[in-house]
Amino acid sequence: MSILNRILHLRYLTPFLPTSTIQQQFLKNSSRLVTQLNMNEAILFHEEGSKNFKMSFRYINPELNVDRQFNFQRHVDESINNFVQRINRNITVYLKEKIYRKLKKQNKCVTTIESLKSDFEDNIKFLRNDSDLNGDLTCQTILNNSSDIKLVIFDKEYILRQNVPSITTLELPSSILIDFPVYPSKFEGTNIDKSKSIFNWYKNEKNKWIHVGEGFLYIPRSSDLGCRLKISCIPKNNVESGPLTEIASNNIVEIGPGLCLFNTRHAFTKDKLSGKSFRVTSYNILANVYSETSVSKETLYPYCPYYALSMDYRKLLILKELIGYNSDIICLQEVDNSVYENDLQMSLSILNYGSIYNLKNDLREGLAIFYNKDRFDQLSCDYKVISQNTDLDEFNTVWMQIQNSRVKQTFLNRNTIIQTITLRSKENPEILIVGNTHLYFRATADHIRLLQAYYGLSYLRTFAKKVKEENPECNVSILYCGDFNSVPESGVYQLITQTYIPEDHADWKSDAEEHVQNVSIKHDMNLSSACGTPEYTNYTATFSGCLDYIFYQTDYLTVEQVIPLPSKEELSAYTGLPSIVSPSDHISLCVDLKWSK
Repeated sequence: MSILNRILHLRYLTPFLPTSTIQQQFLKNSSRLVTQLNMNEAILFHEEGSKNFKMSFRYINPELNVDRQFNFQRHVDESINNFVQRINRNITVYLKEKIYRKLKKQNKCVTTIESLKSDFEDNIKFLRNDSDLNGDLTCQTILNNSSDIKLVIFDKEYILRQNVPSITTLELPSSILIDFPVYPSKFEGTNIDKSKSIFNWYKNEKNKWIHVGEGFLYIPRSSDLGCRLKISCIPKNNVESGPLTEIASNNIVEIGPGLCLFNTRHAFTKDKLSGKSFRVTSYNILANVYSETSVSKETLYPYCPYYALSMDYRKLLILKELIGYNSDIICLQEVDNSVYENDLQMSLSILNYGSIYNLKNDLREGLAIFYNKDRFDQLSCDYKVISQNTDLDEFNTVWMQIQNSRVKQTFLNRNTIIQTITLRSKENPEILIVGNTHLYFRATADHIRLLQAYYGLSYLRTFAKKVKEENPECNVSILYCGDFNSVPESGVYQLITQTYIPEDHADWKSDAEEHVQNVSIKHDMNLSSACGTPEYTNYTATFSGCLDYIFYQTDYLTVEQVIPLPSKEELSAYTGLPSIVSPSDHISLCVDLKWSK
């Protein structure tokens, strides 16, 4: 029994407080973040060069039914004596108040907390080699020698651990649905390797937490209906682990929307591909910055319930849809920065997807490409804001021929980007140049989209030529994916698949004030649309048509399987998209390609 406990029993506690073991129960009915430190450890956090540091430890006293974490933030130049006095003051004030309340409740005669003061003197110190550390030294001494120093509190020793893996933010989504993946919507910390960290899931049933699953992702079952969930994480890296942290959901598990548009499509993608075959998905997922505006709710998608327009709801459907395709390459458009960081990148990386992400210049949404790291190595990546890079050799020749200043000004005012990634197959002597873009939308801007699409072609061709020179032993193929905002009858589709647009093409005159004259464009790549020209890749109450494509280079690639798209009857069941069973106003494209050589 410690010195403090002997004093407490002799003077105050023996008559009315039996010794008991504290049963640890965390987060019983709370959604606050809880970190459980080990009982014999004091955790130090200090960034190199910073003048401040933090220290936390967990103090347990069964006789007083105390299990409390104490946190300190101090200056590195503060004396150890001052730091010890601060620790002593915080602990003893808390314990004295605890004792005082218990004695008062039992009608014991203690008039002031100060009367207990002598029981807590000189029982906190730092030791090095079993000797008291010189109190005149600064706390920097503790930070410089933490592995050799111990903290002693009422003759209980704490080892010091510095900058261990630690979670600072952990949150669960507001929408949790049966059969849809749930995962931390926010997960932040220091010195953590998420792939090595340990995650466990629990459900609250009859006021008890019952273990239901492991891993970063959990798919609630029907038996979880009506229960709150809790996730716990032991953060780890290659060297060590940190304190367990956990949080419970604010809301209960609810019934999902039923059969979604993508469920029947998943029947064609149950198996992962291998060898010379690989699967590609392209999808405009409808950015949250657009879906939750009043224009979207009242004008564009008035048929869609507000909750189904919320990204908290839609991202569950998006993630389930993407996972179910078992794709090797995923090109996404209209990806919110926060959705990429907190949802897609976090979740898909657990499934061994690598990724790149680029914002559309100064907008809050952009493009993302994910790739299966089991099958591809990333050699390089790049992106261009098209309006800021008109000096690209092939494109610049055309650019200099445009005489209409209004055309140039409109082109230069756009935030459109093209994103590229170079992927080398781990199974074949093949390299893919994957381009991803989202062309400008305006009804009378066919000429601008035509120029943007041509820029993308020139950029990808230049990129591929360089990669081929660096890797002569490999075939180099191009994929050009995205939302082109262009129907099959447009000049964009004709340019990409037929290689040439004459100077008298109708698209040059799509805007009377921005007429492009005496300009023709061409390229020499053999590209075709992998999914053909579906009737719909975008379906709303006010517009429906084919706007999205996966273009592939026919020199080296062939189509093995096009994953069927939903029928018009399925698309119109809730008037249009998005709906409670489809998270975007676009339909994803998914195709199996195969290297032919």
